[in-house]
Amino acid sequence: MVGVLIRMKLAVLRHSTSDSKMALSGLGWSAGICLAVTTVILAFLDFSQPRMLMDVLAVTFALWALGWIVGPIFAGEPPLNGEHFHRQPIPRRTLAMGLLAAALVAVTTAITVLAFGAMIAFAARLSWQAVLVSVPAVVLLLLLVVLLSRVVTLLFRALARSRIGGAITATVTAAIVSLCSFSWVLMIGIYLLLEYGFPPTFSTVVRALPSSWGLLAVEAAGRSDWLWTFGPLLALAVLVAALFAAWSALLGPQRLARPVVRGSSAREAVRRPRLFRGDVGTIYLKELRTWWRDPMRTQSIVLGPAFAVITALFPLIFDFTAAFPFVGAAGALMAAATCANLYGQDGTALWLTLTVPGKEKADVRARQLAWLVVFGPLTLFLTLAGSLVHGDPDLVPWALAGNLAALGGGSGLLIWASVAVLVPGPDPHKSKNSPMDHGDVTGQSFLMFFLVALAMCPALGVAWVGHALEQPALLWASLPVALLTGVLSHVLLGSVAAKKLRDNGPELLHLMRSGTPSSTATSEEEAGKSPFETMSAARQTLLWTAMAVGILGLFPQGLAPLGIKLSGSTDKVWFLALHVSDPWQWPVIVAMVLIGVTGFWAAYWLYRAEKNRIQSAASAAPPVPSTPELAVPPSPGQVV
Repeated sequence: MVGVLIRMKLAVLRHSTSDSKMALSGLGWSAGICLAVTTVILAFLDFSQPRMLMDVLAVTFALWALGWIVGPIFAGEPPLNGEHFHRQPIPRRTLAMGLLAAALVAVTTAITVLAFGAMIAFAARLSWQAVLVSVPAVVLLLLLVVLLSRVVTLLFRALARSRIGGAITATVTAAIVSLCSFSWVLMIGIYLLLEYGFPPTFSTVVRALPSSWGLLAVEAAGRSDWLWTFGPLLALAVLVAALFAAWSALLGPQRLARPVVRGSSAREAVRRPRLFRGDVGTIYLKELRTWWRDPMRTQSIVLGPAFAVITALFPLIFDFTAAFPFVGAAGALMAAATCANLYGQDGTALWLTLTVPGKEKADVRARQLAWLVVFGPLTLFLTLAGSLVHGDPDLVPWALAGNLAALGGGSGLLIWASVAVLVPGPDPHKSKNSPMDHGDVTGQSFLMFFLVALAMCPALGVAWVGHALEQPALLWASLPVALLTGVLSHVLLGSVAAKKLRDNGPELLHLMRSGTPSSTATSEEEAGKSPFETMSAARQTLLWTAMAVGILGLFPQGLAPLGIKLSGSTDKVWFLALHVSDPWQWPVIVAMVLIGVTGFWAAYWLYRAEKNRIQSAASAAPPVPSTPELAVPPSPGQVV
């Protein structure tokens, strides 16, 4: 049974892995190997504090366990799971044992074993008895993280389609994105902790985690304390057995009922205000209720603000609060980037709009208004709260201008992107548990992030000129500029989106229903696919490298020292611009911003070139007759 499931998993991976997945997997494996080697190197370091090495390894193993818990949730459906075999007469324990063995046959498992080898290296510094104890400790720790990953993933699936699950998913996603983008701040904080030592309470808590029990046993074996040697190992074995039993019980089809979303009562519908009785008002109320009820929309509501707040908390390691006033602007920017597939999220419910001629513009305007109502007060409140916490009034016009420009520009750009670069996703009733299975919106999100940031430039440029010339009136003039930019973007791009929806509505519906354009390309395997799926592995690697250069250049080496300079702080941290002489600091900041923008532009150019190639191939192919899609009513459950 074990051998059959392992061969089955390898066969599934062999036939389902594309170039894009291979490129991303290769980047992930490379990063994982580097982290694993770094973990092993930590075991050979000497620290000024006697207990520091033990604490550092405990924190590192806890982070590896956290990665195993969080990673599978966002990596899509596993190649094999219990639902695939629920109609087969296989005992639960036998199936669980086979799936566990199949899960252990992976590159990520080998990388984790390499990282946990740091425990053996740590034991070698103590005694030969500790080395003997470290081997079963590594095996139990590996089983712990794998089983914990599987159990948490199954429990998450029970919450994934509820609003609570959507909020949890969004918060975890925001933390991961923020950590990947601004992990350099944590590295500096870790350096300071290594210099001065961990607080006693933190050290006690991290050693009490199950991921540290193997270390406790190895340390006790080094000092010949056999009670504390076998005690943690036994507790770890019992925990592994309990997780295996829980996983066995949870295998198979989901038994938990799906969340019930209750509609409004008839009384509430009758009392609708006169303002909302027109076309725009009716669709606007429908959109507001969708934002409140749909778990996917809940993810979008939470993700942007959570990303902004978590990112602003990182610099608190250095008591730096100048990022707080910009939490609202960052939240609006990220909200626009993550909400740019509104029509794709609704699936074939577009059928309802297209069967009522002349309502496209009302639908577009209502969606724009609903997005502004959801995120406008929320992000403005974050800007106000952040400004009060920081306490420096000089940054208020900067923060308000950025927030207003991001809201206005985002409301226009996201509705345009939702129609112009629509990414087909599953209908809401068919949506899967992992966010990675809801359509590949990576390119769309990057494009939106870049365009909304570009829309913020006029207002922030006016603010920078007013600051440089020491003209408060010109500094506050950035607010009207932000409003003007936002209104123009909202009106003009909304009209463009409505026109495109009216002209290309049937083609968009076909794309949503089938995942391919209405005209078939010479290669049907490429038609309708995301450029990330058709792009070669080499170009994928180049694209993600350019994206990494853009993130590092624009944010940590460009905008972060810019904020420090404007706040008047003398902290240099590790920013290159702040370590050069004063006359050269501004040119270096400008150069870093240009490098970051160039990296983003290069990544977008690679993405756009591949998309144009796919479109050219599709337009060059002879059209295939097809029946009109609008004549086919949606299946039950397709309406949001």
